[in-house]
Amino acid sequence: MKIKTTAEDRMIAFYRYFSLSLTSLMYLLDHTGPSVIYKSLLIISLFLIAQVFVMIYRRLRARPRVLMLAVSIEMAGVIALTLLTGGFDSVFKLYVLNPVLIAAGSLSVYFGWSLLLSYIAVVTGFCYMFVNTAGKSLSEAVLQNGNLFLALVLAVIVMQMVNRIKRQREEANARTNETMEHIKSLYHIVETSSQHDFMNIGQVITDYVVKLTKLDKALFWFAKKSGEPAPQSRQTGWQHEEERFLFTELEKHEHEWRLQREPVFKSMPGLGDFLLMPVRMSTRFVGMIGVKLESSEGLEGRRWYIQQLMFLSELSAIILERHELGVIENRLIITNEQNRIADEMHDSVSQSLFGIVYATHSLKQTWRKMSDSELEEQIDLIHDSATRVAKELRITIYSLSSKKSGGPTWLGMVRSHLKSLSRLNDVEIELKITGDDFSLPYPYHKALFRIISEATGNAIRHGAASRVDVELSLKPKWIRLSITDDGIGFDTDLLWTTSEDTTGGLGMKNMQYLTQSLGGEFHISSSENAGTRILISIPVGVAELKNA
Repeated sequence: MKIKTTAEDRMIAFYRYFSLSLTSLMYLLDHTGPSVIYKSLLIISLFLIAQVFVMIYRRLRARPRVLMLAVSIEMAGVIALTLLTGGFDSVFKLYVLNPVLIAAGSLSVYFGWSLLLSYIAVVTGFCYMFVNTAGKSLSEAVLQNGNLFLALVLAVIVMQMVNRIKRQREEANARTNETMEHIKSLYHIVETSSQHDFMNIGQVITDYVVKLTKLDKALFWFAKKSGEPAPQSRQTGWQHEEERFLFTELEKHEHEWRLQREPVFKSMPGLGDFLLMPVRMSTRFVGMIGVKLESSEGLEGRRWYIQQLMFLSELSAIILERHELGVIENRLIITNEQNRIADEMHDSVSQSLFGIVYATHSLKQTWRKMSDSELEEQIDLIHDSATRVAKELRITIYSLSSKKSGGPTWLGMVRSHLKSLSRLNDVEIELKITGDDFSLPYPYHKALFRIISEATGNAIRHGAASRVDVELSLKPKWIRLSITDDGIGFDTDLLWTTSEDTTGGLGMKNMQYLTQSLGGEFHISSSENAGTRILISIPVGVAELKNA
């Protein structure tokens, strides 16, 4: 697998070859010691070994234990090279900075200092015992090479400071990226919660809890609601056969949950330890949101989980209240529209129809006494009145239809959205539509628009696609949607098992939820560097039967 070269890798490689070139040149120009041929062979060998260690360090930067072993081996080689070429008089004594800088910049503080002190101790001791021709004491030998030791110590201190700043910057970038993903996830969760089928909101919340807390198991238990069905209790992480037992145990403590207003730690036999947080709207108790705790979690970790669940509890309450207010608003809109239509019918069509009925009744009573001309005149009058009523009724019906009145249609809005997306991102988007959406219920319009918008947005943002093909087939009983792009693609086997950070956020699950809420099937196929294709089939009418 090809390893990406970073700026740090290039800097370390440059210093290694630059320092080796200078020391090698000085070694060749020194007329004492071995022959030029021997020195040349040694220098060639050092350059080959340097190339090997550059590749090793590049590949092992994510494996600190193995990297420690590699650095230790190079340090042993540098010590041997220093001792064999003159000890403290060797031109290669500063080449020790290479493994020292690697240790100080990429490994632990203790390992870096241990490596440096080991080098100083081994070289000093060896030179004192075997190369001490002048009979100097140990302290004199150390003081004589104090500048070298001081330079090495300062190099380690500076490198460790740089490494600390680098780690702080990486942590800040990671927090920034996590915050951005957090905000995007909030957008997705609120958008998903606003869809027609609200029964899957618990699943969306629990998936988000797992993403945010990085725990394996989460739940959203909804208390029973009098009069209207509550959203279904959902969980993430448990096996399907464990789900019923989990929610049965929670139902046993329903009275206790209704009295809770603070987070609670609860141990349930056969299930483990839980952190649960009540979800309350301004008018009523909704249910409990919670996570299964791991035994290794400390007090500080649990405090962080409490903060996250409190936030998600408030968010869930806001979403639920928003949904209920939306339902009430829709009912009021429908009621007002019904009243408006009724008033229009009463003021125009109803009065005209009453006149026709009255005229017909009178004609029935008097037609025998009328002459042919009078009868024909009366029939023509009734005919004209009926024609006028039909015209008024047609005008009223057309005024209620955006398609007939020339207002913006749903397909027109889809085309306009994709056209804007294409222009803003310089991406070619081809839309092909067969069939008519005129009789399609509103929930299908809303869900299909969200799916098309989400899929094309993902193809551009995450897939780096240059072309997206959208094909929509609308038939009386079936809707089929195909969205294909030529982007970088991804491994679909990792789609539902890895962090959403690597798969484009919660958007893919949102599309699946929307499709399933309408009784449809969601399929995705993709591979790296081969684009992505989404296929959706939705039967028309199933959603209405399910929600009836």
